Amino acid sequence: MYDSFLGFINDHQLVGPTDRVLLAVSGGIDSVVMAYLFTRAGFSVGIAHVNFSMRGVESDADEDLVRSLAHQLNVPFFTTRFDTQEIAQQRNLSIQVVARELRYTWFKTVALENGYTRIATAHHQNDVLETLLLNLVRGTGLAGLRSIPIQQGQIIRPLWGLSRLQIKDYAVDHGLVWRNDRSNDDDKYSRNKIRHHVVPILEKLNPNLTHTLTQTLERLRAADTLVNTLVGQSRQGCIEQQGLFQIIHPDKLIQLAEWPFQLSEWLKEFGFSYSQSRDISRVVKGEKTGQVFRSATHSVWHDRTGLILAPVLVEEPFSLPVSTPTLSEGSVTLPDGRIMAFRSYDRPNDLQLLSDPTIALLDADLMAEPLTIRRWQEGDRFRPLNMPGHKLVSDLLNDRKVSLPERARTAVLVSGEEIVWVVGHRVAHHVRIIDKTKRILECWLQE
Repeated sequence: MYDSFLGFINDHQLVGPTDRVLLAVSGGIDSVVMAYLFTRAGFSVGIAHVNFSMRGVESDADEDLVRSLAHQLNVPFFTTRFDTQEIAQQRNLSIQVVARELRYTWFKTVALENGYTRIATAHHQNDVLETLLLNLVRGTGLAGLRSIPIQQGQIIRPLWGLSRLQIKDYAVDHGLVWRNDRSNDDDKYSRNKIRHHVVPILEKLNPNLTHTLTQTLERLRAADTLVNTLVGQSRQGCIEQQGLFQIIHPDKLIQLAEWPFQLSEWLKEFGFSYSQSRDISRVVKGEKTGQVFRSATHSVWHDRTGLILAPVLVEEPFSLPVSTPTLSEGSVTLPDGRIMAFRSYDRPNDLQLLSDPTIALLDADLMAEPLTIRRWQEGDRFRPLNMPGHKLVSDLLNDRKVSLPERARTAVLVSGEEIVWVVGHRVAHHVRIIDKTKRILECWLQE
């Protein structure tokens, strides 16, 4: 098995001659065997152990064993302790999710602080099979069927090509000492149900299951890579970047083979689930516009110009103070990164009024405190420049055919309680520049 271990590392170039490897060792049989294999091969390693405080004295005994192992192997030892259950309750997450996040974050911190270039975990073929089956039960695409990757950045899995039985035989043959985690026997966990009840049936159907699995995963990885390449190429022809927005053109989208699937792949990186993407696809087929779909970080707007992908920050309400216009100049940064700059000055004799809607020239002496910039709200109204009466801001935006996400981030400059500028669109009539104007407040928007 030692030769298979080294061959796997070399075949996949997991460790280079100058790499230092931090070994994630729990005290279980898999990680203990991994530690012995690495030290036998002469790699430069350290051992890291996380005490999750989940099993009382048993957790402490795990830590003691791993500490002794590091001393025996004469390698650096790092350990930390978390109150995992309390952290999970605070974050309202499952213990398994929190434990994974805590452990990988800490491993990366230790590696960075101590010069380790690789982090090795002891996942093996049986873990890969169980993860694949779990993903399949929960619902997944090609990426999920690929299961646990051999390498993710600096994280490597050098036992990926070995089975649980091979690892156990090696440990017994070499008289190694490890600890058993009793939670691995508890069928309340989905993974254990698959391990104890599903995998044995599959192995009866195919005694060579792990070898077959390896070949299947190779084909799935190749298929996923090919799909990602093709999807990336088709994406370039359908999506147009406009500032913060990405415009997905439906007429080009629906010409693609399996376009609903391709759309789901594009949107996946922005946090949209497959079911959300299916709903968006149904909207594309219809004629009704105005619908909005949201992930944790982005929104997809169905607008007359197409599907518009935008970060959620363009929808966030905000209200920011603007320094008094008696100051010579200043600026305010909006949540979406745009900057509203301003300056005040005496009106020049040769002043020429501008027609650029991104620049506002206002009568500074008519500005009332507080002067603020905020996101527009339903019901906002003002009197637009050179119009006889008041108008809803929403109607102004409709008249100007402003897209839905652009409407969502439209701001207004407010003096006291009066809107003096719908930013980027129209100045209010009562603060316009006239012959009697002595000082000017000039405001402009920078993307």
